[in-house]
Amino acid sequence: MFNNRIGRGESLRNEVAGYIKNLINTGQLKSGDRLPTERDMAENLGVSRTVIRDAVKTLAGIGLLEVKHGVGIFVATPDGNMVGQHLSQLLHYHQDTLEYIYEVRILLEKAAAAWAAERCTPEEYIKLKSLLEEARTIDEADYPERFAELNHNFHLLVAEASQNPVIAILTENILDMMDRNTIETHLIPGRAVRSIDEHERVLTAIIEHKADEAKKAMEQHLSSVLTTLRKKNNEQKDIEKFKN
Repeated sequence: MFNNRIGRGESLRNEVAGYIKNLINTGQLKSGDRLPTERDMAENLGVSRTVIRDAVKTLAGIGLLEVKHGVGIFVATPDGNMVGQHLSQLLHYHQDTLEYIYEVRILLEKAAAAWAAERCTPEEYIKLKSLLEEARTIDEADYPERFAELNHNFHLLVAEASQNPVIAILTENILDMMDRNTIETHLIPGRAVRSIDEHERVLTAIIEHKADEAKKAMEQHLSSVLTTLRKKNNEQKDIEKFKN
């Protein structure tokens, strides 16, 4: 362990990060294990301490390592937030990931909506209705952050109303990771109003205990948002081509 000489590829940082990540994935490094010092890793891998430092920073950023200043570098203990951290890293470097995330969101959230229609409490009905009523009073152009927050809370509350804690945790991770994207999405003219109307259909089906309709309404809503994003991305690509 830590005695392989790293090659001289385009990005030494990525090679070192990949090497350490493989040690974790194969169980050679376990949660809570302390890594060698930066100096020792640099000597053993044949790279500079700066490369080691950058690789550690990359892995710490996605939740695989934890740096305790003055103590050492440790393999992080997994928690629920790591899901969102990994997805956030993927979304940042691979734009196609957005499509895959929406595929998963549709699967998760349409199931959540169906179960919410069967299990939602009266208190949760009231909260969902209150979120929609406030959203209708907001000018999304003036308050995009608040509108995005209400959108976030609506989807999270539907997931919680399913009474399935696993779906709630996974949905929360995905929503947290996509918050910045959500604000930009609802700045697209007409998207915010359309989302409110679609949320209304989801809520109506939940209140009426119509599981199949709730599932269908949520799937149609998220598919509609994805269509809007595809159109925006295609338009941006056309602009970039024109500039070049």
